[in-house]
Amino acid sequence: MSRRSSFQFVAALSLAVVAIALAVIMVGAKPAQALPSYKSTCTGCHSTTPSGSVTATPSKTSLAPSEAYTVNVGVALSASGQAGYWITSNDASTPAVSIAGGPGASPLSANMKAPSAAGTYTYKVWGAKGKPSSGGQATSTTYQITVVGGGGGGGGTVDTVAPTTLAPSAAKVVKGKKATLKYQVNDASPNLGTASAVITIKNKAGKVVKTLKPGSKAVNALQSATFTCKLAKGKYKFSVTATDAAGNSSSNTAVNKLTVK
Repeated sequence: MSRRSSFQFVAALSLAVVAIALAVIMVGAKPAQALPSYKSTCTGCHSTTPSGSVTATPSKTSLAPSEAYTVNVGVALSASGQAGYWITSNDASTPAVSIAGGPGASPLSANMKAPSAAGTYTYKVWGAKGKPSSGGQATSTTYQITVVGGGGGGGGTVDTVAPTTLAPSAAKVVKGKKATLKYQVNDASPNLGTASAVITIKNKAGKVVKTLKPGSKAVNALQSATFTCKLAKGKYKFSVTATDAAGNSSSNTAVNKLTVK
């Protein structure tokens, strides 16, 4: 074999060895982990009993029809790897939504758009972390938004009016018996019809001795909160604040007296 032929043979052999090595590397390499769809991810692909939690915080909870907003998703799971999220409808009244995001570092941000019809909507948010093939995990939470206004096109009026509270009558109770505290939350139109009150009871020194949270009740109507009174005999004051369904806090604090005999 001539010197030139020998050189060509060696060069060809070297190229072949490099090609084989590259082929082995490519066969052993795995493609980038793609984000699976919501259903395949969260009903078997990842574990549904993870160690950790996911949070979903919308930038606004009261929106006009079709208004844009964001949801910050925090994924705190024990699995290693990058986080991802999936947002889907959680009840029949919510329009079908399926948005995937990630993988990336938590917190993640989802760009959302409110439905065009007025109403309260619930969304389910799955947070996932780690590759499904290596013990990836997923868990879920929910968030709600309320669309205020008419039937589409971005119109409508958002409830931005703060409610006011009343404590129309003083209360008396025998220690060990049930006490009833009357209150009312007034909310001007437009409103979403309900508000949640917080009733705080203080002693003569101004120390909070009991707090009541009666839950969401109708506005512009007299309501009551009842509890078994274990307070010491004496005179107290109770105050009422409230937050309406659109997230507006009351502009005043109503106060009245409670006497324990």
